[in-house]
Amino acid sequence: MATATGKVRQRAWKPKNRTGCKTCKIRKVKCDEEKPNCNRCTSTGRKCDGYDPNFRPPQSTSPPSLTHLTVYGGHNSSVGTGVIRSPSPSYLAPALRFSTVEERESFDFFTSHAVMSLRGFLDSPFWQREVLQAAHQDQAIRHCVIALGAMHRRFYEGGGSHINEQDMTDAYLQFALRQSNQAIQDLVRKQNSNGKIGKSDKVTLMTCSILFSSMACLQGHQKDALDHLKSGIRMLNEMDDEENDKKVDHAIDMNSLRSIFVGLDMLARSIMPTSQSRSWVARPKSNAISTLPKAELNMSSLLEMLRYMESLLNNIHSFFQGFDSRPPEEVNNIILDYSDLIIQFHRGGVILDALCDKAKPNGEFTQPLTALRLLQCQMEYLLRSPNTVLERKFDFISKLDGVNNMFGEPFDATAQLIQMFELATKLLPLTSATTPVFTTTVGPLSALWLVAMRAPSTCAALRKRAVRLMLSHPRREGFWDGMIAGQIAQEALRLEYESTVAELGLSSSPDHDLIIPNDLRMISVSVSYVEDDDRKARVEYFNGRDMATGSPGAVQWITW
Repeated sequence: MATATGKVRQRAWKPKNRTGCKTCKIRKVKCDEEKPNCNRCTSTGRKCDGYDPNFRPPQSTSPPSLTHLTVYGGHNSSVGTGVIRSPSPSYLAPALRFSTVEERESFDFFTSHAVMSLRGFLDSPFWQREVLQAAHQDQAIRHCVIALGAMHRRFYEGGGSHINEQDMTDAYLQFALRQSNQAIQDLVRKQNSNGKIGKSDKVTLMTCSILFSSMACLQGHQKDALDHLKSGIRMLNEMDDEENDKKVDHAIDMNSLRSIFVGLDMLARSIMPTSQSRSWVARPKSNAISTLPKAELNMSSLLEMLRYMESLLNNIHSFFQGFDSRPPEEVNNIILDYSDLIIQFHRGGVILDALCDKAKPNGEFTQPLTALRLLQCQMEYLLRSPNTVLERKFDFISKLDGVNNMFGEPFDATAQLIQMFELATKLLPLTSATTPVFTTTVGPLSALWLVAMRAPSTCAALRKRAVRLMLSHPRREGFWDGMIAGQIAQEALRLEYESTVAELGLSSSPDHDLIIPNDLRMISVSVSYVEDDDRKARVEYFNGRDMATGSPGAVQWITW
């Protein structure tokens, strides 16, 4: 049943399991009661904590005002695949004592709603368990979690892909800002008299940088969000450079923290102009790329697969961004580096194919596997379609015959983009009345952007559909703001159309599609953020002719 706001009302959960294992009780799913370990747990890579007839899972303390809220984002709602995801455990630590009702409500919203969105399409130990445990042990993280919960609630109740400027006086947001300030004060106190910070406190600082970056994303403060991420990655890199293998005693696991940073770094690099990437921090180290995931169909293996693919995609973005600073005489070394990326891509693809073969149609792993397939599809497109700038500088395509043979078959870019579009649509809600979504992992947005900007001119309808999907879904994936990306892509298509009409001396007829000449296609879009305005950016569009002649591109100023 739909509410007056158009949101689908979800039936309240009622406990039914009485004799199942403790893990299934916490997860609120039906246990098959297999002894000594239930198959419901072991088949998905979880640890079964055994049976205790007197055990009762922690009960939610959600106030009545939260009971109407639904879990959103395509994770627990019907999606294109028809799959309904069941939530993984959030409450894995004893109840906190809160000073105010606002703190309790915001923390409860974070655990019951925000976590399910933040994690993306796969389970996340960082969001679903470790951050909550750390909040019980560290005041700074606790204040950040409460602040993010309050801010996420305001975002959820809105209708856009970020919180509007006029909403900044909202009580939730003012409360969130006060909690953020308290977190900052707690973090400052962690420095000793000589300014040094212990390893455990560094983990707290890095965790808070992710939480602060997420809050900035929700507010639409893109530059601040990137700055928070940058400081966190820098601290992680500094820790890696220290010659000390002593284990860090902290609720946040370093591997989980590292995977979050790698994923966010990948999202940041995917929208970053080459000029900005030169001053960006070094890529966070990742062990995921050196270890192939297991071909066992469970959530643990899928999470390993995600980490592998995010690390590889981050390396791909970094590889192409580094072209600009490499001299032409390095072309042979560049080809070797490129070949290594393709080998790693194929290794991961073999495992992903095996996982997909084991999955049941429309089963519990359909949605996570669709997300991984989409990621794989994007990587193959990027590896097989170097952009025009690189082709011009290194005569890249003429030297790739041997490399292209590594794929075993000719490349059909159009078919690849159509497949990408179809996979992306499966990850979006079927209903038109969508709820705002914010996740910290990659999803359909970057794929829709590639379709809109890279599909051939003969696929004008496909390009427009990709733009409409971005504009119609209030969705944010890390630093990808879907609605703003849709506006930029829409402007790019408009500029292509108008320049073609002027070039060919045609009369303008927006209802009719045109075949855009290659030199009038937009091949580069550069977004730069204004120093003194959090919600304003300069967008410069370069077509093939601009790039060939070194001419400035068309400039658009956008605000949000």
